[in-house]
Amino acid sequence: MRRTLRELIVSLRLVRFAPVLVLVFLGCRAQSPPSDDSLVVRDRPMVILYAFTPEGAQLREWAMIRTDTMFAGRRVAVGFLGMDVVIASSGMGMTNAAAMTQHVIDTYDPIGIIFTGIAGAISEKHQIGDIVIPDRWITQDYGYYGKTGLLTDSLLVGNPDSIGFARMLDIPVDTALHRQLVAAANSIAFRFRTVARRLPDVHAGGVGVSGNAFIDSKSKRTQLQTDLAAEIVDMESAAVVQTAHASGVPVVVVRSCSDLAGGSGYETATEEIEEFFKVAANNSALVVKQFLEMEW
Repeated sequence: MRRTLRELIVSLRLVRFAPVLVLVFLGCRAQSPPSDDSLVVRDRPMVILYAFTPEGAQLREWAMIRTDTMFAGRRVAVGFLGMDVVIASSGMGMTNAAAMTQHVIDTYDPIGIIFTGIAGAISEKHQIGDIVIPDRWITQDYGYYGKTGLLTDSLLVGNPDSIGFARMLDIPVDTALHRQLVAAANSIAFRFRTVARRLPDVHAGGVGVSGNAFIDSKSKRTQLQTDLAAEIVDMESAAVVQTAHASGVPVVVVRSCSDLAGGSGYETATEEIEEFFKVAANNSALVVKQFLEMEW
C-alpha cells in the first residue's frame, strides 16, 4: 500500500507528538537550528548513515552539529540539517552496518533511516556518477555454495508486527521515503557533478545487493545481474535495511556509482574508486540534503 510522507509521519508517532511532526516535515525550512549542546534530540531525528569517512564528510560540513560522540570507534553526530538529524559512520561490512543501525535505533528512536554513499554498478544501464535508489535489497552472499557455485538463499527476517520470522530473499525499503527521495533526486539532477562531461542520471527502483566481499570481477558482475537482477552492489545496505525492517523503522538507500564492479576498462575497480569516489559520494550526499530541506 502506498503512503504519503505525511501519513507515514502520523503512523510512526504517538498522538502527542503529531503537531511537532507536522512542523518538522512540512515547515522545516522555517525552523531555526536548535542551539543547545545536549545529547537530547528535541524531535525524533532522521538518521543518515554512511560507511566510511569520505561518504559522510560533505553532510557533516553542511550540518550544524551540536554534539559529536563515538560509538564502537565510529563518529555519531547529532545536529540540524533541515530537520533534526543523526549523522553516523557505520563502518564497512555487513556486521558493522547492522551494529550501528541497531545502536542508532535504540538510542535515538529515529523517524527513519537513510543510507548514503557509493556503490558498484552492476546493470549496464548505470554509469559512473549515476544515482541509484533501489526499492528492495538482497544479501547476495548468503546461501549454499555447492558444485555449481553460490546459490543465494532467502533469510529468516524478524518482523515487528508478528511473532517469529518471515523468509525473505529481497527486503523492501519504505515506500514513502523511497518516493520522496526519488523526487528529491530528480529535482536537483542538474546540480550533480559531471563525470567525463556527462551529467549523471537518476535511476529509481530495482534490486540492490550487498555482501561482505568487494566485487571486482566481470563474471561475478554478470552472475549478480543474471541471477538476482541486481542494479548495484555494496557491502552494507542490505544489512541496514534488514535491521531497520526488523525494528519497524522506515529505511531507504541512495547510492551513487563509483565504479563498474569489474566491468570497465580499468585494471581494477579500486582504480575507478580512487578517481571517482568523491564525485559519487558528493552526488549521493546532495540528494540527502535536498530531501532533508524540501518542504513536503
